[in-house]
Amino acid sequence: MARILVVDDERSMCMVISAHLEQAGHVVTTFTDGALAIRSILDQQPDLVLLDLCMPYIDGFEMLKALRGDPLTREMPVIVVSSRTDLDSLGRVAALRANGFVYKPIRGEELVASVERVLAKKVA
Repeated sequence: MARILVVDDERSMCMVISAHLEQAGHVVTTFTDGALAIRSILDQQPDLVLLDLCMPYIDGFEMLKALRGDPLTREMPVIVVSSRTDLDSLGRVAALRANGFVYKPIRGEELVASVERVLAKKVA
């Protein structure tokens, strides 16, 4: 069981992701606001963050950059969940050292497998 924080501006997507991860035995907290999510990440130190790229105010790229720039969260596993598949976006995500990428629309099995794979690397 891992503590997972999901950040996506679409409440319905948060609910779908939560359902899959909770069914797999994880504890999930969701945020639709990136700024609030960053504060919670710093306070709660979740085991993993799932992050959408396209959000208002602070987007996923900015959030990932902030997480990687803070010593408390630099090594925290982050999986990007997005419909953006252009080479520029994928390159930026890789440069910011995301630990994985799950394409929307999500498939529950793929999501859970990616989460388990990243969590297993964290333990190893």
